[in-house]
Amino acid sequence: MSEECSIPALTPRSEDGLQFVAYGDCCISPPEPGRGHEQHLEAVHAVLHRLRPKPDFVCFLGDMIWGLTREHGPNFAADALRAEWQRVLDGAMKPLVDMDVPVYRIAGNHDTFNAVSERVWREVFADLPRNGPSGQEGLSYFVRRGDLLIVALDVYATAMGAPTTIFGGRVDYRWVDEVLAENRDARFKLVLGHTPVFPINGYKARIWNMSPEFGEPFWEVLVRHGVDAYLCSHVIAFDAQVHRNVLQITTGGAGTNAGPGGCMPAPVEYHHLVQLALDDGEVRAQVLDMEGCCRERFTWPPEQEKTHGWRFRADEIGEQPARLLLAGRMPGETFDRVRISLDGWQPRLHVALESAGDTYPQIYPQVWTGPRVPADEPLDLTVVVYPDLGPGGVLARLGDGPFSSLQSDSAEGYTAVEWPEEWEEGEEIEVTFL
Repeated sequence: MSEECSIPALTPRSEDGLQFVAYGDCCISPPEPGRGHEQHLEAVHAVLHRLRPKPDFVCFLGDMIWGLTREHGPNFAADALRAEWQRVLDGAMKPLVDMDVPVYRIAGNHDTFNAVSERVWREVFADLPRNGPSGQEGLSYFVRRGDLLIVALDVYATAMGAPTTIFGGRVDYRWVDEVLAENRDARFKLVLGHTPVFPINGYKARIWNMSPEFGEPFWEVLVRHGVDAYLCSHVIAFDAQVHRNVLQITTGGAGTNAGPGGCMPAPVEYHHLVQLALDDGEVRAQVLDMEGCCRERFTWPPEQEKTHGWRFRADEIGEQPARLLLAGRMPGETFDRVRISLDGWQPRLHVALESAGDTYPQIYPQVWTGPRVPADEPLDLTVVVYPDLGPGGVLARLGDGPFSSLQSDSAEGYTAVEWPEEWEEGEEIEVTFL
């Protein structure tokens, strides 16, 4: 390949850092013609092969095959599944094999969905470690490679009692806790699972996420052990969020159009892969579309010069239905471009951001909601806007605790060209501009 066609990969800042690619959800060979899954994946793989230098390893995050019957029901025909896997691995997925780098793969809901498909998965990927929890051998596993620990999870394992995606993803978080504890000396820790723990783009139903009965204690484990990132797919989109300083990166753009409306949503989302660089305490990522163009890029922790932030302090906020913390607008404008408030008798953080430039909003403001704040305790709250992180780029923390992304149903982040020049501070609120 000529150097003119190559794509510069993000590389570690240190010699012992790592750089890799993550992607998922191609769902090869759907029964309906014309979906274009194979063509999309071919374009994504062409981008993968243009990266220079090539990645140290690749993470494929599930849903490699279609897996279902023509009627979109569970397939109980083992021979048909074996043939489908063989066809896909020898065909559409061969460019991944040809990369000649380690590949860490997990199953998605199209890959394993009953005991038959799990048995076929174990046969097809007989090289995967059998060190998972009881009943999940060959489905969930971990790999230690020098300073790197990868914990790979099948979040729809039948051993966890979830017969369909409607019940939400499930994980043996006690086993994950044990693995992370045994490998506490690993400098880089990545956990792979098919479903997001935290909703993205407004897709809040359990069918798109991990069941909270499992997801909440699972995230506690990741936070306690200082995991660098949880990588997932399932939702046909790219998204990055931070929860208690741990990244959730969703990359479901490997080729499928099987989500509601294709991408989730189209046309905002697009087919892609994510290329990442890992250093001690830092993750950098670029999102490359089917043409190899970088559509999104972020660093965590963020570059301070790319953020806008405020720290709010007060002795007590008291009980009232709404309390303004800060509002900002441009001269001559009536409507706030930035409005940060505590709303409700049990106050909850609200951040409303508006990009309109005249006296009436061109679009409704985007709204992010955050944690409840005790009304009868001193207030110490920090809000940061980091546009590079997209919808996950509105973050908050209480005191000096960890940052978490606020919740939003938007598929796009805040992309204001200019920030307010006039600010109104809430009564009896001490505001520090960061």
